[in-house]
Amino acid sequence: MEAYDENSDGRIDISELAQMLPMEENFLLLFRVDNPLDSSVEFMKIWKQYDLDRSGYIEGDELKEFLKDLLGEFKRDVTEDKLIEYTDTMLQLFDSNRDGKLQLSEMAKLLPVKENFLCRQIFKGTANLTKDDIESVFNLYDRDHNGIIEAEEILGFLKDLLELVKEDYDTDDLYDFKDVIMQADINHDGKINKPELTMVLLALTQTGQ
Repeated sequence: MEAYDENSDGRIDISELAQMLPMEENFLLLFRVDNPLDSSVEFMKIWKQYDLDRSGYIEGDELKEFLKDLLGEFKRDVTEDKLIEYTDTMLQLFDSNRDGKLQLSEMAKLLPVKENFLCRQIFKGTANLTKDDIESVFNLYDRDHNGIIEAEEILGFLKDLLELVKEDYDTDDLYDFKDVIMQADINHDGKINKPELTMVLLALTQTGQ
């Protein structure tokens, strides 16, 4: 612990942990620390891409495909045996409940996002929510700029909201939460427009988490 705990906080963070691992595992960890995703919308697109059986989890074979593609982006060729070894290592590091697969909150630690915008103080009931605040949030999730938050954009928004209230969460939690939040979907089109988002954010600030 003393050898790797550089900041002497009694814990091993990811950058410290990476020093203890072989080169490829080291790369996989530090790459995501140094290159976080732009938003949870991007995270949910990746999640849906690799959750091939739609089980709501990233299982071993699906995680292996993700790591293979990630290494391939950087022209790092690895054998099948090594890829299985890397997959096992990532599961050991991030599968906190030891069920042999990654739920949403566990995958979110492997694939961090730059910032959960909703964690900012403005959404904790300490100040008035401005038009610019609402505009910033809407633009963050309306990634295709079509004036509507839909599909993975909604799921990314829900994931960020869910992280404010739960440390460990899975897709069941996400869709249960969706049922609650989509009560603000006044026109029942399964999407969130700007007035509907405003209702959700105002309710969020009034409850103050």
